[in-house]
Amino acid sequence: MGYKQSSLSVQSVDGKMFIDSDVCPQAGDAILDLGCGTGELSAYLAELVGPEGKVVAVDPDKERLLLAQQSFGEVKNLSFVEGSASNFPGIGSESYNIIFSSHVIHWIPDKQEVFKNMFESLKRGGKIDIQYTDHIFPFLFTAFKELNPENAERLYKMLHYEERPKIEQYCSNAGFRITRSYDTHGIQQLVFQTMESLLNWISSTTHGVFDPKLVTEERLQRYYPYSSRDGKPPFDFRGSKEESGVCRLEAIK
Repeated sequence: MGYKQSSLSVQSVDGKMFIDSDVCPQAGDAILDLGCGTGELSAYLAELVGPEGKVVAVDPDKERLLLAQQSFGEVKNLSFVEGSASNFPGIGSESYNIIFSSHVIHWIPDKQEVFKNMFESLKRGGKIDIQYTDHIFPFLFTAFKELNPENAERLYKMLHYEERPKIEQYCSNAGFRITRSYDTHGIQQLVFQTMESLLNWISSTTHGVFDPKLVTEERLQRYYPYSSRDGKPPFDFRGSKEESGVCRLEAIK
């Protein structure tokens, strides 16, 4: 349950904001949620498209999908499927109105393939709405280095950040017409009331590779979010693009 509790306060909040401000699904839409996690945003999309619409939610993580099924398995127009950006229901079928993805693309090495697969899976006139970060946040980079040096190299290799102009290039190369692409900051609700909640969030978002058990008091004293606040919460990273910036992209087929 750690990931679900962590994601509820962080990625679900800004994900719903993104859906309301940019995605704006219509009743009857068929939507693919690529990288659905524990399904909170998938369920919200299913509610918005109504009984005439459908949401297919895909994730490679079996544990997260199980949590999603337990929470939202009764939603009739929502299905959860184990898969990935290169293997999902309807790939190449031109059957979706919208492909939605929030905080996922930085996990995927071959981004050009992702955009190609999305383009070929959308109806003509369909769109993608993607929310992503284009750099590793300093508080994360430092956490890997100072708090989990045993796992740091593996953690860095898991992440595949690319800057917004490069993401836009992949998108255009796949055939999309970009209608919106912009940076935000302060949107992602990166506020943690305790150091424990911050460490658990880092652990859950890295699929458990970051190990909170390796964090000692000595290591915490070298970790600037902790030392600069004398260990006093809240640990709030919303103040700058460097610590909380999010990119948003909308493009039409």
